[in-house]
Amino acid sequence: MEELNAVTIYWLISIGLLVGLVIDLSMFKTGIGMIKNLVWGAIGSVIIGVIMISLNIFAPLIFAALGSIAFLFLFNVFSFDQDHKENAKVS
Repeated sequence: MEELNAVTIYWLISIGLLVGLVIDLSMFKTGIGMIKNLVWGAIGSVIIGVIMISLNIFAPLIFAALGSIAFLFLFNVFSFDQDHKENAKVS
């Protein structure tokens, strides 16, 4: 089983940054932006990864990547909602 140490945290952050970069490149100038995607991807990966490690779930790094994708999906979806509300008020 995986244990929570500095190397694991490094890999969780790296996976989150990679997922954030891929999500940002696939959004084509929409969504929350590159820096926010990178930060929230890393945060989501660390949160999900630590939870999976503490529950002794097999392959926590894979779950961290999937959790980071889900986390970024939610942030990008709700940012679209806010953008549409702001554009409706201006018009």
